[in-house]
Amino acid sequence: MELTTKGRYAVMAMADLAGHADEGATALSVVAERQSLPLSYLEQLFVPLRRAGLVESARGRSGGYRLAKPANEISVADVMDAVEEDTRFTRCSHNDPRCSVATPCVTHGLWSALSDATGKFLSSVKLADVVAGGRMSARPVASRGLAFARADGPRTYLDYNATAPLLPEAKAAMIEALDVAGNPSSVHAEGRRARAVIEAARESVARLVGAKSSEIVFTSGASEANTWALSQPWATILTSGIEHDSVLAPARASNAELVMLPIGTDGRLKVEEIAALLASRSFAGPAVIAVQMANNETGVVQPIAEIAELARAHGIKMHIDAVQAAGRIPIDFTALDVDTLAISAHKFGGPKGVGALVNRDHVDLVPVIRGGGQERRRRAGTENVAAIAGFGAAAEVALRSLASIDVVGGLRDKLEAELKRVSPNVVIVGEGALRLANTTAVALPGKLAETLVIRLDLAGIAVSAGSACSSGKVGASHVLEAMGLGPDIAAGTIRVSLGPTTTEDDIAAFLAAWKAIAGTPALAA
Repeated sequence: MELTTKGRYAVMAMADLAGHADEGATALSVVAERQSLPLSYLEQLFVPLRRAGLVESARGRSGGYRLAKPANEISVADVMDAVEEDTRFTRCSHNDPRCSVATPCVTHGLWSALSDATGKFLSSVKLADVVAGGRMSARPVASRGLAFARADGPRTYLDYNATAPLLPEAKAAMIEALDVAGNPSSVHAEGRRARAVIEAARESVARLVGAKSSEIVFTSGASEANTWALSQPWATILTSGIEHDSVLAPARASNAELVMLPIGTDGRLKVEEIAALLASRSFAGPAVIAVQMANNETGVVQPIAEIAELARAHGIKMHIDAVQAAGRIPIDFTALDVDTLAISAHKFGGPKGVGALVNRDHVDLVPVIRGGGQERRRRAGTENVAAIAGFGAAAEVALRSLASIDVVGGLRDKLEAELKRVSPNVVIVGEGALRLANTTAVALPGKLAETLVIRLDLAGIAVSAGSACSSGKVGASHVLEAMGLGPDIAAGTIRVSLGPTTTEDDIAAFLAAWKAIAGTPALAA
């Protein structure tokens, strides 16, 4: 018997709460992250779980969910019953002519006994038995940081655009940096050693994007970098509907006039129409164009050099979100002659929680974080030495890996060709445009993206539905809607993103899972 998604995910989430019961209420987003589960699906499951009296919600800063009863009083059967998971092995009913109480089928007794045994077993297993230290725990008490191990077998990771696995070189650099005791702002030997780690990493990051080391300002990530660039006292911000939320949200929150740039159905900014727009009217200054170098969902690469030339000709500043481009296509900040550019370490194998705003030397930005004089008084706060060290090491590897990006592209092309052979009705979004070599955005008409992601996850394949930062939201992709694609495509596209360690076997595993899923009836998420 194979449990359905709702039964399996409900038990996993409840076991997670049981394993962290002493921590109080837990946000579902935390449970989703710890157990690698879709947040939107958990939100649906916790409605019947709360209705059944198995969990209760807590409001406030420490809000979330907690068990309504002790873990040793809630059985696995209770959880499965609450979400209407059916564990019967027979098809017997009162009026089914194939197998009824009056006329049972030949194997009715066998399956009925198995159903009874399964029901008794699930009723006998409490949540306390599943978590660390319990009689059915896959982990000893010492490993309680994760509620329990998933026995999914080998996994295939094809979600590099969400985050790339931490590179061994980055991990080694971080571990070494953790032994550096000094504050990088201190003048003594320990402080100078910490400062040296940061400056070496700054030079590595600068080489990756073709900038001067003095132009690299370390941040907590690209969201902070984008927010910083767009929180300046702009009178006009020109952007597009396909941008990442870390660009759109601060742009919409500003007091500036927001001008949306035209996008084609292939996902590329329309340079000629942008030129006509800039020539047809004047914009209140200071003004900035804020666009991405490559789209996070479709992989479509934008004509940044041409748009930058237009911006300079009209006295408009330019900010680039290069998060998905860094490490996947060459970047020359100096040659582009843009003003600011944002990147994030974890997209190419560095640690999460560190990024940079590349800030041209002559561009003075109003700081968002004030305090000490760190980062040449541009961004206050004691630097995260270990994370920055990992960032620098990952940047060096990413720069070297650009030479083999065609290998990744060959795997991507093979994947797409096979997808179209297996499912002739699939849609490869942006197929006719220049794209990142690692990215495929594919829609299967009649399938919801979240359903595909869940089904693939159960098959051991990790992919995304749109941006990982927004994957917990239910609804169509704003990127695909901005491209003018229909609702079936906008709500049904998944993103498959490859990396330097992706193999032929990974592609084969994805295609095998896809073939099984593509032939099944459409399901609701």
